[in-house]
Amino acid sequence: MNSKTLTTCILAALTILIVFTGIKILMAGKNELLLAEEHLAKKELSMAVTHYERALHWFLPFSQTPYQAAEKLQGIAEDQQAENQYVEALKTYRILRSAFYSVRSFYTPGENWIHLCNEKIAHLMALNFIESQVKPKITIAEKKSQYLVLLEADRPPFTFPSVMNEIGFFGWVSSILLFIFKAFSREGRLNMRPAILFVSTFLFFYSIWIWGMFNA
Repeated sequence: MNSKTLTTCILAALTILIVFTGIKILMAGKNELLLAEEHLAKKELSMAVTHYERALHWFLPFSQTPYQAAEKLQGIAEDQQAENQYVEALKTYRILRSAFYSVRSFYTPGENWIHLCNEKIAHLMALNFIESQVKPKITIAEKKSQYLVLLEADRPPFTFPSVMNEIGFFGWVSSILLFIFKAFSREGRLNMRPAILFVSTFLFFYSIWIWGMFNA
């Protein structure tokens, strides 16, 4: 097998691996969405919320599944709030907010959803605070404003899986680029030592990325 054929095989294998992972994430998200819909139809809200949250965690750029799950979670929270189930509504809004934070990488998806949740959470927390006071010295609007400042400023710290997800992503992308530009001589021949090194680092960082993504 000549170097050109070997290079083609390696790049094809890497491409297949990346595509397979994307398909896995997409299908897992859709499956969680379907399970959530089934539980929602049975009025099993707790299980429905759990599966909607999982569908959102299987985040893939350009996939509509996470945003469909977000819409459903918002709808559940709004229904709970309309029925004066403030504790349950607050919990659901917090789940929706946290889900988007958990899938952030070099950017934060769903920022509009996060701001919406901040508004709702601040209002419900303010309402709960005022109701707990015998003679409140502050209005709901004022207390909401205080909570909202804290929520908007709050950026939950990266957990260990999230950090590893970041490292893994940039690691495998860098490995592919280094393989393309460093594994060949000026004559176009494949240098086995750097080629093996960069393929190995790709597999290492790719594994870290997958682990971090599934555990974030």
